[in-house]
Amino acid sequence: MSKVGVYKLDITPPLGIDFIGYHRPTGVTNVDERIYATAFVFESNTTKTVFISIDNIGMLIEDTSIIRQQIAIELSISFEEITVVYTHTHSGPATVSNSEVVKAYKTILINNVIKAAVKANENVELSEVGWNVTVGDIGVNRREETTDGKVKMGTNEKGIVDPRIGILAVRNESTQKLSGAIVFCTAHPNVLKSDSDILSADYPGLTRGILEQVLHCPVIIVQGSTGNVNAKYRGSMKAIQQMSYALSGHVLTMIPSIVFRSISKHKTISTKYKIDLKDIPEPENIKRMALSAEEQWGVNTNKWLTEMLNKYSQHTKKLSIDLEIQLFQINEGSFSGIPMEPFSESALDVQERLNNKLAFFGGYTNGYLGYLPTEEAYPYGGYEVELNPVVYGPITGLWMPPVENTAEVVVKKILELHKC
Repeated sequence: MSKVGVYKLDITPPLGIDFIGYHRPTGVTNVDERIYATAFVFESNTTKTVFISIDNIGMLIEDTSIIRQQIAIELSISFEEITVVYTHTHSGPATVSNSEVVKAYKTILINNVIKAAVKANENVELSEVGWNVTVGDIGVNRREETTDGKVKMGTNEKGIVDPRIGILAVRNESTQKLSGAIVFCTAHPNVLKSDSDILSADYPGLTRGILEQVLHCPVIIVQGSTGNVNAKYRGSMKAIQQMSYALSGHVLTMIPSIVFRSISKHKTISTKYKIDLKDIPEPENIKRMALSAEEQWGVNTNKWLTEMLNKYSQHTKKLSIDLEIQLFQINEGSFSGIPMEPFSESALDVQERLNNKLAFFGGYTNGYLGYLPTEEAYPYGGYEVELNPVVYGPITGLWMPPVENTAEVVVKKILELHKC
């Protein structure tokens, strides 16, 4: 048996809701495009798995877990067999806030995502699947080296980028018409910046729209290891068009050569790993980190500063946090995901060690914690290495950066999941 069901559902919020992704002075005042949640249900002889994409920067792990738990009940499958990925648009609605509007929207969003999975399960039909991969120039390394041997957020033309663009396509077994497509790529969906007050799924949204018009089926865009990779074009609606035309063009070139087969190898499995965080530093360094985050990102760091100083005074220097590492595999291709923002070097490491260009690794999976730099990035510092926990730690629970070897351990865990 080889069945797949797909369902796409509108999750556009009301005007006025707060943004998440950049610190904007106002909420959403205009809607460039509607945003969506799309669910795929894959069913083989012994396994049923769910793969969902949501247009959002990334909900918290506890909120994502509510979605997965309820879908598990509705579909009579395990929690670990459900994957939720976020497109990571920086022009989407907030889901964490004391605002009553945000709270109400989050409740509606969670219910609609669950509904999408249930509907996709009702829509399952005999299907075939096929993979393909190419390379494209849509991302640029953003860790620009400075004269003092550190890095800043900018452009590093010589920096590592995962250039792969992949697709997992689904077609009806009898009609051979496409019924869905999952596209994998690596470039931060932050084309629109803090000066934009427009609700947008960023370039994944327009790319999806172009491909759905051509392919006549739902399409989702899954981010790879974009922690150190920005979009090649940024800052305007024209830039979104440039990104979308480039990405959709590469995807369309792959369609004719896809070889479709029934689902044979099929699994979604997870493992948990307790990651150690870097030691809480001396008070003067705690204050320095807080000041740097305030100066560079314009955020209030009082909550982080107070918490870190309190822990230090209580002689609590060592922290840890649980990390779920998940593998979704269909036939010869796979996607491994974590609720973090890994660097492209890690994705390329997974590909090389598995000797498989169809082995993708990305972030924004089953929630959000923060960044996962490679060990080589730590001496250079920068936002991804030092300041992200100061900005988002009070929300996500990642109070300090992971210890330096964490990315390497995560890659090894992914390789172990492939062997299961």
